[in-house]
Amino acid sequence: RQAPQHEEVLMTVAQKLELKGIEKGCQEGKLAVARTMLANGLDHNLVIKMTGLTADDLAKIRH
Repeated sequence: RQAPQHEEVLMTVAQKLELKGIEKGCQEGKLAVARTMLANGLDHNLVIKMTGLTADDLAKIRH
């Protein structure tokens, strides 16, 4: 019977997709917080330090 093996593979794929979705959501949340921080006049370097985002990430949200 190969069905249980395929089920495990499908669950692994589903779990990977779920994890990817969670990571994307976390990143979007960080970007939203960074946008607010910058809009309120916080220093660019402080925003990087507090959010864990990169300078490239911040450059993308500034435009």
